Amino acid sequence: MILSRRKRLGAALIWASVVIAISSWYFGVWQVAYQSRQDTNAGYLVGFVVCLALMKVADLKRIYGDEYPAAVVSHGIRMALCRERRFSRSYRSDKPKMGTEISRFMDGSASITSSQLQQEWPRWSEDVRMDFCQACAWLDEQPDFPEMVRFIMEHSGPDEWSAVALHAASQLPQDEAFDLLTRALRSTGLDRACNISQGISLTKHPDAERVLRAHLSALWSHPSLWDDDEFINWFAYGATCSIEHLIDVGACLGDFADHVRQLAKHACAGNRDSCRNFLSKHYSWLK
Repeated sequence: MILSRRKRLGAALIWASVVIAISSWYFGVWQVAYQSRQDTNAGYLVGFVVCLALMKVADLKRIYGDEYPAAVVSHGIRMALCRERRFSRSYRSDKPKMGTEISRFMDGSASITSSQLQQEWPRWSEDVRMDFCQACAWLDEQPDFPEMVRFIMEHSGPDEWSAVALHAASQLPQDEAFDLLTRALRSTGLDRACNISQGISLTKHPDAERVLRAHLSALWSHPSLWDDDEFINWFAYGATCSIEHLIDVGACLGDFADHVRQLAKHACAGNRDSCRNFLSKHYSWLK
């Protein structure tokens, strides 16, 4: 099954976002972070793999099985290759319904320079742009990666900004990153801004707390904040994330205790779970 742009965007919001890692494993000098979520439309549990250093095919076969790249085995479940894009490969299993996305930058089967990116970007479709943004984490140590991130932040929109927000925070000078991300936050829907608000918190800019408090206030006053959902209410999820991000920049825990108590009783089970998973380390009574 091929995920639509809407579904892949939702995936990106989790892949590069507030969860950071549900669990991690280390293979020699390589760190692989595996994150998963339930795709509400496709019904697949989708995992996203981020590799921090180039891996040889032999190493990937050791991790994913001898069939790689035709298929991968994760948690004992075989997933067959269902789609190969320019920058990533998608794997799926029907029973159980699970999937994983693996960047082709991991094994060197994809490569690009900042100059190439800037020349080709205007001709790329939205899907190719998102494919790159979701797969580019491996390029972290490539010298021209900051130029790529800067270009995307200056020549894209909310979908791409969300996918590279954490890279902007880590790759660009503090003031520049904060300015770009704050402008992006103002132009992104409240229910789609979790990655951007996290990026702002990661800049540790002196004005980050002020911006994040205003963002939380806007979320808290939104009329859809308390609506139930079969998967997750993204406004309430954004509020939960904003509280975590505010705590990360040094805001007082007591300022958000009432918010957390209300979120912990949200009508949506997914939001109750995310509140407990993200904030119980700060509020012991959530456990």
